[in-house]
Amino acid sequence: MNTVEDQVRMALRETGEEISPRSVPPLRLRDTRRRARLPRIPGRWRAWLTPLAAAGAVAAVVAGSLAISATFHGPSRSTGPAAAARWHGSPLGPRSALRKVPPYFVTLPPQALIYARTAQVRSTVTGRVLATFSPPRPYRVFTWVSGGADDRTFVLAAQRWWNIASGQAGLPAQNRDNNTPTVFFRMTFDPHSRSAQLTRLTVPGRFHSADLAGMAVSPDGSRLALDFRKSIQIVTLATGATRAWTWPGGGWIGNWKPMGQIFSWSADGRYLEFQQWGGHLDETNHIRILDTTAPGTSLTTAKVIVAYPNRYGVGTLATGNSFLTPDGTRIVTATSFYPPHRRGPGGYVQITEYSASTGKPLLHEDRFSASIGWQDVLWAGPGGALVISDPRGAKDQYGGRANILGVLAGNKFTPIPHGAYEGVQIAW
Repeated sequence: MNTVEDQVRMALRETGEEISPRSVPPLRLRDTRRRARLPRIPGRWRAWLTPLAAAGAVAAVVAGSLAISATFHGPSRSTGPAAAARWHGSPLGPRSALRKVPPYFVTLPPQALIYARTAQVRSTVTGRVLATFSPPRPYRVFTWVSGGADDRTFVLAAQRWWNIASGQAGLPAQNRDNNTPTVFFRMTFDPHSRSAQLTRLTVPGRFHSADLAGMAVSPDGSRLALDFRKSIQIVTLATGATRAWTWPGGGWIGNWKPMGQIFSWSADGRYLEFQQWGGHLDETNHIRILDTTAPGTSLTTAKVIVAYPNRYGVGTLATGNSFLTPDGTRIVTATSFYPPHRRGPGGYVQITEYSASTGKPLLHEDRFSASIGWQDVLWAGPGGALVISDPRGAKDQYGGRANILGVLAGNKFTPIPHGAYEGVQIAW
């Protein structure tokens, strides 16, 4: 049985997103003799993904190929007083909730391994594809996407791409992929003509694709924050002026996996939210806020809002995106809870909001049993509405469910039509 396949099965069957190889009991799975063709993870991602993280990344990619079930789940039901607690998320909400979030989003569906040869502009209300566009030559794939506050302006990262063969034969292409420069484009969407216009951005410096671990355009579209794992740079796009902050300790800056929305901004562009993870033998995760107007060049000055101590995969954990709401008052993220020894049915995942001033939890909503699947927050707005990814799609053979996109408002979930979760790079 293929080792990665075993890990994917574990990830899908238990949580879809494991936290630490040391926190997971030895795999004891029945051999189903199933041979899956799994996409190959590029070398620069393998360097930053643990084996289970790689499995989680593969699971996220293949989840989009599953059909969406016509039936969605409401509140949990118990089969009797002795039954273990089971959670199936918040009840369904009205279609009007879809208009509480920006009307358009850009997704990068994986077509070349984990990369996108084409990007899509889609409607939040209908889910339909409104425009499709590709990077200009010689660049062949998009790798990152971030959206501005006007919902018409997006910034995308692009690079050249080579097909990477298996084994030693793929090393030359893998090295080229790791060292090829990353470039940036501003995409302006016209909803009337349904056209997407790309403009090359002038960003000082030469960035190898393996060095970039995330990006986010400021709400007004004037600045671009770049994550280089040990440092953050903010570039003023009109002038090329750059300011940098460095992290002097172990670990890295960014999400647990190098994917998704790495940063979030306050509406005024002053505060930048990010995650900082511990180093070797320390997987403590801190959600921090950086005042980009304050003096200094060290990321240690960024205020710690929430800390998730390393507890070897038990207790409360957060591994997906985290967002600072535009008014700067709340942090929103998907959290999971696992009981000691990760045994029994008591684990769950849910959406949690924290106070950005005290770090205390303000509310929990949309709870699912961890055996059903995983969640992620994809956008957080000023009025309390969220765009999330929820395990409400078709059942898989391991007892979990595929993820779909939807709006969470008032503790009710409204699915986005045709909203199969087709990749990890999505921006509103």
